[in-house]
Amino acid sequence: MKYKIEFYLAALFLALSLNSSAMAGRTLDGTKVVSDEDIEWLADEGYVSTSKFVQQVHELDPEEREEVETLNLQSALLGSSGLKIIADDLLPYLPNLKLLNLYGSQLRSREDLVLLASILDRFNSLQYVDIDGNGIATQTLSFVKEYEAEGQEELAKKFQKKVVFSCKTLLKNQFPGADREKYDEWYQTHASFYVSPLRTLTY
Repeated sequence: MKYKIEFYLAALFLALSLNSSAMAGRTLDGTKVVSDEDIEWLADEGYVSTSKFVQQVHELDPEEREEVETLNLQSALLGSSGLKIIADDLLPYLPNLKLLNLYGSQLRSREDLVLLASILDRFNSLQYVDIDGNGIATQTLSFVKEYEAEGQEELAKKFQKKVVFSCKTLLKNQFPGADREKYDEWYQTHASFYVSPLRTLTY
């Protein structure tokens, strides 16, 4: 009986996590995801471990996963271990993902920036990755300069065009008008779940 209840709750959680919009495609809500190490402290508060969340997404039909354009992990308690699970075990199953919202998801170390670089390099469908509200946001400019100095201009350009690191600002503000228009349009279509009250006044 306990197993059936847990299975029902897991299915209900994922059903509520999948939202759709005619303009923005499907959104996968992972705002209640927490790292596997911390789930024992928060399970009773409605959180789900990163590994369990990934497993639930794997159980979706392939057609459903193909419809997902946004993965909203705003304020998820991921940390380095959670981000690695997301990068290795979830993102490959979301082939049409365009927006990865990592706002305030407990990313602080240089290793997290290295993993972010790997994500940008591996998943070309991504248009924007929001890392605002994380410790790594303040390290990003110097990190990209290192890539440029090492001759990795293409990866540096991906950071500049795709990474939102502060108050919805693309890295270095080095983006052509067309890219800015695309970002503005994306912002509008995703405003219902992408904007937090603390950030609406800064855009």
